[in-house]
Amino acid sequence: MTAIQFRTTTTLDREPIHTLWESDPAHPHIHLVDMPFRVTSTWQDRDCVAGIWEKAGQVIAYALFQPPWGVLDFAIHPAEQGAALESEVFAWGKAQMTAHAQRSGADFEGVIEFYQDAPQAEHMSAALLALGFLPQDWSVIRFSLDVNRAFPQPQLPEGYCVRPFRGEAEAENYVRLVDAVFGPHWLTREWRLRSLAHPDYLPAIDLVIEHTASQMLVGYCHCWLRQGVGQIEPLGVHPAHHRLGLGTALELAAVAAVRAQGAHTLLVDHGSTNANAIALSHKTGFRQINTAVRYAIQAKKG
Repeated sequence: MTAIQFRTTTTLDREPIHTLWESDPAHPHIHLVDMPFRVTSTWQDRDCVAGIWEKAGQVIAYALFQPPWGVLDFAIHPAEQGAALESEVFAWGKAQMTAHAQRSGADFEGVIEFYQDAPQAEHMSAALLALGFLPQDWSVIRFSLDVNRAFPQPQLPEGYCVRPFRGEAEAENYVRLVDAVFGPHWLTREWRLRSLAHPDYLPAIDLVIEHTASQMLVGYCHCWLRQGVGQIEPLGVHPAHHRLGLGTALELAAVAAVRAQGAHTLLVDHGSTNANAIALSHKTGFRQINTAVRYAIQAKKG
């Protein structure tokens, strides 16, 4: 029997990880199309490392704790799925959550999530419960849209326009906007610039709304594309510009943008408690296709 080798790394090689993701179309984790946004996040600035499990020179599993979401990203090759490796991956992830709490000096809730109908869902649930994780009372809902349908043109109030993001020159304004939507210090300039430099970044599907009089960015909708499937991650509108239809305009503009790049499907994920975002996507025509359950544990600073 070939032994499994484990190592940690501060960089994630693109192709081996993509090959791992694509080895199982029904993989239990929810991130593939938007993976570039995840792998360029602030984990690189917060002394986090990725865990890599290999057998015979092939990556069979990886895991990475993501500080912005408090979530462990992971993938396990379908041929290796089973209680033993999953327990090892999750235990390693739990240790990374504790290490991050100690470095940051703050307690937080660490989360592992997977589709409720994943082939190994029962094994994963049991492994997480054994490690002290408990199911959360909310979930992540995945929505899907056929972009080849007929859609109305985005309608914007006078004084607003949708356009592609202009890159590094307005990165600071973009970060300030995301801070206003998600809270201070969620997105950083370094993260934003890394995402722009990722090989899978497409400027044409990275959209913003500008308030023309002030020349300020007031909305954003960043899309990613892989093998004909697009995904919105992230989307937001400045609180001072709510109730103007800007969110609907962004989603419709995203539909047109990814379709122009050859996409046939557009995905978006919303927390099950985010009624406003769910209503927005229903209005655009998205339909629910899956649900990711979440298991959480309290990571203590000491």
